[in-house]
Amino acid sequence: MIDKYEEHLRDSAPDNSRFDGFDRGDRNDIDGEIVQTVIDRTRCYYGTVEVVAVSMGMDTHFYVRVNGRMVTDLTHLEGAEEVSRWWVSGANP
Repeated sequence: MIDKYEEHLRDSAPDNSRFDGFDRGDRNDIDGEIVQTVIDRTRCYYGTVEVVAVSMGMDTHFYVRVNGRMVTDLTHLEGAEEVSRWWVSGANP
């Protein structure tokens, strides 16, 4: 005989098959290559400030990294260059 607690566990356990075929977006299944290009690299009080272009097929994003840590993600180069200048000038956002 199954007690009420075991019955509850049996009936309320999640069915793992419900996620079969579901793409959570963490598998990095991107068509084409991912190309990273460092556009600008500058040293300042905070360390190394880089503007990086990351192209994935037809889509391009521009990142500002400070000491290897991404601080912003933009779709326009002008915005990334402006954020980079803020960091270099000491008036970081």
